[in-house]
Amino acid sequence: MAGRVKLVKVNVDRAPGVQTRFGVRGVPTLVLLRDGREVGRKVGAAPLGELRSWLESTIGQADVARS
Repeated sequence: MAGRVKLVKVNVDRAPGVQTRFGVRGVPTLVLLRDGREVGRKVGAAPLGELRSWLESTIGQADVARS
């Protein structure tokens, strides 16, 4: 997904402002942003295949909503 997705890892213990800004209540939490707006959120651990499927479907939905 190079060129389509930028992955950023944040330690919420060291950056509590980020935790508050995005309403993170559980770790891990994945927040997918497009143009600064949240388009998807996944909380809890998941296998790699499930994460890829979620990411692909969420990116696809965001592309459709954007057009």
